[in-house]
Amino acid sequence: MTEKEFSPTNSLEHALLDAQQGTGSPAAFFDQLLTSQVFVLLDKDIGPEGRWDPSINMCVLTNAAGGPFVAAFTAPERSTPWHEHLPQFGYGLLVSFTWLLQGLGSEVGVVINPGGSVGVELAPEAIGRLKQQVAGNSAAT
Repeated sequence: MTEKEFSPTNSLEHALLDAQQGTGSPAAFFDQLLTSQVFVLLDKDIGPEGRWDPSINMCVLTNAAGGPFVAAFTAPERSTPWHEHLPQFGYGLLVSFTWLLQGLGSEVGVVINPGGSVGVELAPEAIGRLKQQVAGNSAAT
């Protein structure tokens, strides 16, 4: 998939780009990620009530090792090539990253901006550590 030069549109994208270029720390990116919203692709519309329907599927990709990774985007417009590539995922939803974390199984990773020049693959182990961080932050408050 081709992409124009990446121009950050929000604080999450700035933190990701900074971490990727070495001008910011990965820790700063993860801190920003845990307080940000991400855009996920869905195979059905969530509907006007905004209630989650268990029959809705998120776009799950497979990495080179065959592991499942939920596709998440730093902004809705970053998902455009995927709507064309996987038309069955013609809907999307902006969700807090921590909400997404809560629903992931222990063997599932997340790929941020798949196929893009600025993105990151978070292995299931990294997702587990982020879940622990969120749980620790919740216990402290």
